[in-house]
Formats: sequence, C-alpha cells, structure tokens
Amino acid sequence: MKLKYDITLMGYRTIFENITRVSVKDCFLKDNLFIVIVKENEIGKAIGKGGSNIKELEKRFNKKIKIVEFNKDIIKFTQNIINPIKASNIVLDNKIITISLSGMKEKGQVIGRDSRNLNELKDIISLYFDVDAIKIV
Repeated sequence: MKLKYDITLMGYRTIFENITRVSVKDCFLKDNLFIVIVKENEIGKAIGKGGSNIKELEKRFNKKIKIVEFNKDIIKFTQNIINPIKASNIVLDNKIITISLSGMKEKGQVIGRDSRNLNELKDIISLYFDVDAIKIV
C-alpha cells in the first residue's frame, strides 16, 4: 500500500472531493482499492444518496472504494477501518491494540496473506495515534 502521495493519488483525491463535496483527511491506493479517510460525521455525505457517489467514483476510477470515518477515539477508529467486520472487543494497552474477533474467517480477513492487511492497518492507525503493535485474538 502506498503511504505517500503521487500525481495519480492526488488526482483521485481531487475528483473524490469534487464529486462528494467532502474534505479528505487522507487517502491510499492498495492494489485495486482506493481507501479514503473522511472527517467525523461526513461519511454519509461521502457515500451519497443510495451510494450514488461511490458508484460514480468506482466507475470513474475502475477501482473499489472504501470510505473510513475518522474518529479521535482510537478504538472507534480501529473499528471503522476494519468495518464491515465486527470486533467483539478492541482494547488499547501500552501502545498495543488487541482486536478480538469471533471467527477464523474474520481473523483471516483482518490479518491477510503474509500479515499484509494487519501491517497496513497498523500503518494507517500509526499515522494518527502512537501505536507499537496490533494483535488479533
């Protein structure tokens, strides 16, 4: 996943902001996925009525789009990132986030092949919060 900006990413960001009329806090490209972090209480506006903004953007970019709502609470922000997967519990202790998930399928989705998704999750959360590690149980 790119955690740096390039001309393509800046273009996607500008088009996203123009269509949704929502300010982007941050955005990333991951394979065929465009991840956008928007400010609190802006996710509905970003999605659009009936998902109209998402559909339009996915068609334009030829990529899937995931919109994440930022939250000043690290626990809520972590849940927002892993959404639609529901964690039974998320705890922060000594700069380590522990995410409790119920099934093996959910654990596999959050961790990803070769822990790729888990590392990307840590990278994104570390941009806003002081975190040393993320554990899945």
